[in-house]
Amino acid sequence: MRNRGRHGGQLSYGVLVGKIRDGKLSATHYEIWVSAGGRDFRIAVNVRSVDGSDVLVHYEPNYTQNTKADLAHLAAGSPGFTAIPTGPHGSGLDYIRDDLFPIADMHPIPEDGMGVTLHNLIDAQIERAKADATAIVIAFGDYFSDPGQSVDTTFGFSPETGVHDIHFMQGSTGAFARDNRSNGDGALFIRYAGGETIALFLRFVTQSLATDESGAPVG
Repeated sequence: MRNRGRHGGQLSYGVLVGKIRDGKLSATHYEIWVSAGGRDFRIAVNVRSVDGSDVLVHYEPNYTQNTKADLAHLAAGSPGFTAIPTGPHGSGLDYIRDDLFPIADMHPIPEDGMGVTLHNLIDAQIERAKADATAIVIAFGDYFSDPGQSVDTTFGFSPETGVHDIHFMQGSTGAFARDNRSNGDGALFIRYAGGETIALFLRFVTQSLATDESGAPVG
């Protein structure tokens, strides 16, 4: 999570399916409180990076593209977190290889302020989902659980657990090169009655779109 201000106890990549309870903006993330299978989770969505790199966004208010992970099936299935294998033979999302959206169209949106911002785009959907008993959030990213933090400092539930790295996980160099992988990118979906789905895909401007099978930058 490029602050990336890393959470402790990261375990695995996968997908969290649940109901939205609340949301709020923090210093570098939009935080979403989710209930799933009798447990509480926090989804941490990057809205800016402390290393100075811009966040690029593709926001789709009516997402209809097929994905390797069937969104309709996930929304209708059991709530909770499910681990998904990554790498060349993995089955997670891949911005480059899956044709999920026109990746060249990703563009910066201010995290906050006047006009259209990433904060108010997400916040509007969170408020809508809170008022809709049928709404389901589907978040692809890395599971975290901090054994040294018994209470979530954002929403106050216990224990602190959730999903972060809700963004592209390839093409990084330097300190973030260790995060590179294929078939393991993060994304956020909110699905409403009738199948209406909003989608949010994010990456950092410093991440290359030319990667090898391991997700490392090439060229």
